[in-house]
Amino acid sequence: MFDLTGMTALVTGASGGIGSEIAKSLAAQGAAVALSGTREEVLKDVMSQMAGEGHVAMPCNLSESAEVDALVPDTVAKLGKLDILVNNAGITRDGLAMRMSDEDFSDVIRVNLESAFRLIRAAARPMM
Repeated sequence: MFDLTGMTALVTGASGGIGSEIAKSLAAQGAAVALSGTREEVLKDVMSQMAGEGHVAMPCNLSESAEVDALVPDTVAKLGKLDILVNNAGITRDGLAMRMSDEDFSDVIRVNLESAFRLIRAAARPMM
């Protein structure tokens, strides 16, 4: 495959199925991984299944702006740098559009779009 030895990665949604597999794959290639998600115990369980060392659990609720804004700086503080950002987290509020409330729509946009943009913006400087 490819070698990520010496690289660091932040994976959002790592307490879910796809995110946990992405985190495991990055670790298998040698990266130190910060796993982010809302379920801390699940993050720790996923970390226990990962190859390598230096991985950290970074619980974060992406619907909370302050937590989003702190995630990248906290990750850099714990891992020393950030090379890879995987914006995997997302929520759904399934249903007919005509039945979706403005609040539900705002929640989806806040987590799936706004938090991804804010994380990209925050990660750009340390990645340079």
